[in-house]
Amino acid sequence: MDTIAQKATRRVLVVEDDRGVMGMLRFALKRAGFEVTETTTGSNALAVMQKGGVDVVVLDLGLPDGLGGAVLQWLQEHGQPLPGGPDWVVITALDRQEAAKKYGPLGSNFLAKPFNPWELVSILNTLLEARRPSSDGRANHPGN
Repeated sequence: MDTIAQKATRRVLVVEDDRGVMGMLRFALKRAGFEVTETTTGSNALAVMQKGGVDVVVLDLGLPDGLGGAVLQWLQEHGQPLPGGPDWVVITALDRQEAAKKYGPLGSNFLAKPFNPWELVSILNTLLEARRPSSDGRANHPGN
């Protein structure tokens, strides 16, 4: 079981322009022990991610500066499974088929709005748990 100190070091970047959704995510993520960084634009998200220090990114594709796709592309090129890259989950009002047509396949890294914030917390916990080394030093991938 994680200690409070371990949970406090899980850093999430939330890229969302809707204040209501951002507030809901902030509450749930902080309650679950995440350290939350927030931004409402793709340009700011790219700057934060390029600096590093983010474990996981929650990305809304429909951003006011139109850079949701650019952030997604950066995550696909630099995020997990690459060592040190952040895990990521896309949240969007688009359904899975619309999102796939516009941005390519998103696999399990997709959550359609509206969603339960605790479902997102569970997904993030699963992603980050898979990165933690097991007792034999290997990552805890589902099925290990």
